Amino acid sequence: MSPCPHGLANPFMCPDCRAADRRRSDKPPADIHRASAELVALALAVRPDWDEADIRAALAGAHAVGQTWEQALVGLARLMVDGRAVPRELVPNARDPLALRRIPEPDVAHRGAELARELLTQPDQPGEV
Repeated sequence: MSPCPHGLANPFMCPDCRAADRRRSDKPPADIHRASAELVALALAVRPDWDEADIRAALAGAHAVGQTWEQALVGLARLMVDGRAVPRELVPNARDPLALRRIPEPDVAHRGAELARELLTQPDQPGEV
């Protein structure tokens, strides 16, 4: 495998290389469906300390400032696995654009991956959504 022309050793880690590869494919892209209710349910399951109204307000705020569904989905997922994050961090404070954002702990991605693996191995309980 040769390094990508954008400077990354692995071209599969480069969004530009992946996009170029997808454009060369004759397979049509998959449809992405907004699933706000399911995302709110997931956020409440992962972070029971969060309030549903705060999550919905964060998603509405993200939409209001022009974030795509995909950006809001990824952003909220990142916040879910950070034990000190709150939903309102999904959209930076428009009144103070220079305010420093809290820096997540260095192991937050690993803890999130471990939590996801654990949740995926657990069987669903009857009646759970």
